[in-house]
Amino acid sequence: MAGTWTSQNKVLPGAYLNFLTKAALSITPGDRGTVVLLQEMTVGIQGEMYIITALDVSQYPALATAGDKLMVNEALKGAKTVIIYNLGITPHDAADITAALVILRTVEFDVLVYPYVTPANQLTIATWTKAMVNDEGVAIQTVMADYVADSEYVINVAHAVELADGTSLTKSQTTAWVGGVTAGAKANQSNTGRAYEGAVDVIPRMTKTEMEAAITAGKFIFKVDTAQNVTAVYDINSLTTFSVEKSKKFRKNRFIRTNNGINNDINEIFESNFKGKVDNSVDGRALQKASYVGYFIELQRLKEIENFVPDDVTVEAGTDSDATVVVCNIQQIDSTEKMYMTINLA
Repeated sequence: MAGTWTSQNKVLPGAYLNFLTKAALSITPGDRGTVVLLQEMTVGIQGEMYIITALDVSQYPALATAGDKLMVNEALKGAKTVIIYNLGITPHDAADITAALVILRTVEFDVLVYPYVTPANQLTIATWTKAMVNDEGVAIQTVMADYVADSEYVINVAHAVELADGTSLTKSQTTAWVGGVTAGAKANQSNTGRAYEGAVDVIPRMTKTEMEAAITAGKFIFKVDTAQNVTAVYDINSLTTFSVEKSKKFRKNRFIRTNNGINNDINEIFESNFKGKVDNSVDGRALQKASYVGYFIELQRLKEIENFVPDDVTVEAGTDSDATVVVCNIQQIDSTEKMYMTINLA
């Protein structure tokens, strides 16, 4: 079990992690690339899930239409695997979303996509996502359209695109591509400037001022150049309220991916090597520290963090005899996404 903590009052054994502006925890960087797509289907049984990959599209229900496959194809432009959760043939309701979220609590994935603009259901999903991260320790993000969540856990897609074959995707449908590239991106990779494969225009086109307003409002948008290349303007989530605990770094999805990778990896190393297996003694805590230090050295080699030294990790005895308190001072590496240039002319 895992989750976040504010005081040492946990009941279940597990690793409880807090990601503050200057704090994080640690093993080998994990794999990414799985999207769950909550989708109404014209065929199949409500509540069923179908696992689709670029190499195996045999798991669609019989007689699945091109429309049933459209968003999956967009997600696979960035994701390795798409899990379709069938919301049913008829328009879904709140009960259908609740049922889906109960099932998804035990499904492993990186990004959840809800491609419908239904405020009540969007609120339910955003609340669930936050609880999954904070209470269950499941490192995920959710992608939705036109939903102001003000949360690092939710990406708000606010732009539509036109594909080369003339297909116009709505903002809701475009969430599939955003979810795919978000899930498929490495922890040390930003999707800022990422080309939207197959897209030739954005709907609507925006002025520079309009794009600035959208970014300030925490919206994920696109731009198109004169050669009809469509790219993501800024790889951000919907967080717009910043504090000492959550700086502006938290709106960057690369930053969140690194946090999520650390969350997953530290749980793996704790569960596999320390939970119930190592004494909570000076020697045992030294062993924990050595493992975490080794992990962060690997992250530094992978250019996910920088300026790390072993003294940046401390492992102390907690209040309870079976608890340890780990503090790590980690400096993440961001992508170069802004340039300020001064040209002095003679």
